[in-house]
Amino acid sequence: MYSKNIDNNKSVSIIIPCYNEAEGISALKEKLLPVITQIRTYRDVEVICVNDGSTDDTYLQLQNHLGEHAQIINHPRNAGLSAAIRTGFMSAQGQIICTIDSDCTYHPKYLIDLLDLMHVDVDVVTASPYHPRGRVNNVPAWRLFLSKGLSFLYRIILTQKLYTYTSMFRAYRREVLEEIPITYPGFLGLVEIIAEAMLCGYKVVELPTELSNRVYGRSKLRVVKVILSHLKYIQKLSIRRLTTKLSKTLKPFPTPAKTIR
Repeated sequence: MYSKNIDNNKSVSIIIPCYNEAEGISALKEKLLPVITQIRTYRDVEVICVNDGSTDDTYLQLQNHLGEHAQIINHPRNAGLSAAIRTGFMSAQGQIICTIDSDCTYHPKYLIDLLDLMHVDVDVVTASPYHPRGRVNNVPAWRLFLSKGLSFLYRIILTQKLYTYTSMFRAYRREVLEEIPITYPGFLGLVEIIAEAMLCGYKVVELPTELSNRVYGRSKLRVVKVILSHLKYIQKLSIRRLTTKLSKTLKPFPTPAKTIR
């Protein structure tokens, strides 16, 4: 799609963190490559796969299936999702940085729609299955409850009201990731990026998408740990928002004028 409002000339880096995803790499290739071919008709594109210390043969499968199409980076030990994204970003050359799921729970075809929404006044585009026009397909009830519940809490305390805050399937302007450090490990780092971007004044928009249950492998979520970490971060954000509001409301008393004798 070509539009004067879209940065069609911006180069794109696609970062794909992978951890114990050997079974699904061939399916990732099958779904991703046609999308890359289409995007390359009007943009420069690079693909970076980060094998995050997998204990199966994910690295070998990446080399076999995507070695000719992507840069493959190997973490000798599992460092977590946030670290894998940081590693990919350090090697990325693109002006727009996309992060996508290796298990294709969001179909790679949505990359085209993400980029189409990257208008000149937009800084981040995020997939949003919980948007009124989004949908979920065969996703376990516990995962929906967890993700929707957390998104609801973030919606209450953050300035830009999104329906989904927990998706990794996103497109960023490069300067956003240069400006916002990822300090939290794992999945919480994904929310940190978007929350801190909002607090810095970057514009975030949502793309209604379909979220499907994974076909291969197992979820890497540790539910109790994830819930506790998010609640602590939500508390921290709440205190920051409250402090900011108070500082704007409580103005210092004017200094009394000196009496001229």
